[in-house]
Amino acid sequence: MKPENLIYTFVSFATQVDASWGRGIALEGIDRTAAIAHKHGIPVTWIVNAGSAPVLADRIRSWHDRYGDDVILQTPFHADESETSKARLKAVLAEGWRALQETFPWAKTKVVIRGRIYNEFLEAAEELGFQGVWGYCWEQTWWDGITHRGIPWGSWYIDGTRFKAPHPGKGKLVAAEWTARDLHATYHSGSPCVYSTDPNDVLRAGLCTGDDIAYWENLFQGYLANTAHNEQVYFLQQQESHEMEYTDRFAIYPASHVEECAGMLDRFFAYITQYPITLTTLPLAIEDYHRRNEETIPSYMLTRDTLVRPTVNEYTMTLGGTASGPWPDTFHYYDRECQMAFVEGACAPDRLRNYVGKGDMNGTFEEAVPPVFVSGYEKTADRIGMTFEIGHWPPTPFGLVYWDDLTGYAVRSCSAGVEAKQIQDRLVFLRFRLTGAPATIELELERRE
Repeated sequence: MKPENLIYTFVSFATQVDASWGRGIALEGIDRTAAIAHKHGIPVTWIVNAGSAPVLADRIRSWHDRYGDDVILQTPFHADESETSKARLKAVLAEGWRALQETFPWAKTKVVIRGRIYNEFLEAAEELGFQGVWGYCWEQTWWDGITHRGIPWGSWYIDGTRFKAPHPGKGKLVAAEWTARDLHATYHSGSPCVYSTDPNDVLRAGLCTGDDIAYWENLFQGYLANTAHNEQVYFLQQQESHEMEYTDRFAIYPASHVEECAGMLDRFFAYITQYPITLTTLPLAIEDYHRRNEETIPSYMLTRDTLVRPTVNEYTMTLGGTASGPWPDTFHYYDRECQMAFVEGACAPDRLRNYVGKGDMNGTFEEAVPPVFVSGYEKTADRIGMTFEIGHWPPTPFGLVYWDDLTGYAVRSCSAGVEAKQIQDRLVFLRFRLTGAPATIELELERRE
């Protein structure tokens, strides 16, 4: 493992609210959240708006000086009257950032948060020099009015003309997810809001309690293991401060839930800081992404079952029940052109999403997978060899996986034009493009001395 390749950021809402579920600023929840994070040396990225920034100014300035806390901007979460024209939308964004920077002049990296993300919003943000957008939700549909199925997880350059697809080159905006998901259980269950790093969601699902965070620990270990073959693994966690208090202003969850979530975060922060991971704020992480990457970096994630199951209750039954496994190991991959998932033992992808040339943001970019045949397979004590054969198929980015216990083996050769990457001595991933003509891919591994 390379723990320093895991980039951990913690984000918390600290906005002024005027809604049916709460009014004002969750000062008690903000202070509680800050105390838990800072106890473990974790800087907090605070989501502020024009109403909360001046009220929280002294707090956040002090936390910035002592712990490195930072801020990002909330505009109206969903569409409002400002969005009837691009000019008005830009004016709202510009006014919001001006108010934020007047209060926090050290805030330089421009990151905006958004529930409803769409092309015109991104175009306005790009023109105003924003560098990141927080709020993407991998695999999510319907929940909180957000439907983002088809997007990658983690961080990637957004195509401003296709808000759910990676930019074909170096985009102006980097995506940041709402909160990290359990890639394995989400993929197999279709329940991203149950299997996640959101404290209230996993508490309600029975996956964690204030005294037992085995689910989160197992999930974190999965992300950590994938640092061995990724230059950057992003693990962003979010908790709303208004869900960390039980007062006249905010009583979204019972007081017992507030205490349980506080205990969960305290235990989790203590757990992850045992490892020399990179602790940073979201603006700094996005600034670093722009500096290091000329295009969306590929993500290679081998995932396993966390072995912790949700309970059957009102929350897990909301969308007709939550699948609970067990599920086989699964390899997930994306780059600027595609996203694929491979179930243990299968050479062909179980899911293929093709971003190239696709403009329909109402779909999920999924395409049919061609039949894959293997010939000449041979495995000895010193060598493994095989040939993959694919017939005529429309041009598309594609990949194959060879699963095996590869301890002691290394890739010796592979067909020209194919990227071969070995993952955790469990598999070899082959990335290439189908051209329309039949494809023959030869792979050979040999035992290392």
